[in-house]
Amino acid sequence: MSFVDKYPVPLNELLMVPMLFRARLPALARAPLASAAGMRDLAEFAGHRPGAIRTAMSRLRSSGLVHTEADDQGIMRYTPGRLARSVQGSVAARAARPPGLLLAIFSFSASDAAERQVVREGLRLHGFQKLAQNAYINGRVDTAELEALLRRQGLAEHVFFFPCDDPVDPSLLRRLGALFGLPERARRLRAFQRDLEAFVGARGLSPHDRARRLLYAGPAHFQLTWLDEPALPRQALPAGYPLDAVTAAVPRLAARHAAALRGYFGAVHR
Repeated sequence: MSFVDKYPVPLNELLMVPMLFRARLPALARAPLASAAGMRDLAEFAGHRPGAIRTAMSRLRSSGLVHTEADDQGIMRYTPGRLARSVQGSVAARAARPPGLLLAIFSFSASDAAERQVVREGLRLHGFQKLAQNAYINGRVDTAELEALLRRQGLAEHVFFFPCDDPVDPSLLRRLGALFGLPERARRLRAFQRDLEAFVGARGLSPHDRARRLLYAGPAHFQLTWLDEPALPRQALPAGYPLDAVTAAVPRLAARHAAALRGYFGAVHR
């Protein structure tokens, strides 16, 4: 099974990748900002059809996840919007794994299905994991932009955040580790790292194809190490848990193949 088949990435998340890489990687500081042509190139590499890409691009522009502005040559450039930048900040901050936990509880009437989904998606993107009905758990992350989003949507009165400061009861941490199946997650993380190294490091690739593979790996990595991974404090993780090594894998590969990334951006996002 290929890496793309084993680790499928939603089209809308794949389209975000060029602008997110461009915003975060020092190696791309002087690269062109993401363009629609370059975003389509990556989506087509992953096997998506032109019609689906056009529809997803339109939805992305109206989602608030991106900011668009024409450059001096009239080319529309894409950069991360406020929500996307907030998620990026949360991802970057998680590496420190500060002690403590954060609970999010929300309450809606049965008819508020759309509003409930907005809250769930905002929590999901910021790394919250479902703990019980209408109750989600996370590590100690900055929720300022998430709360601002909820206020803009008129939903802030329905969502409550409860910080749980350190020290957290060790027996609770053990129960959370068992609930989220950390041993099985450790096996999945190690398997992903092996697959990632083989996918990006395969011999005989052109520089552009290596860059495309690395960009595709970004959201697959995000799914496994952020969206799927419970943000438990460091003391809750078993000895040898591989999350830190896997989290560092894509930045390390991006640094190793910086020249391929720069060449690719210069060619497809011009």
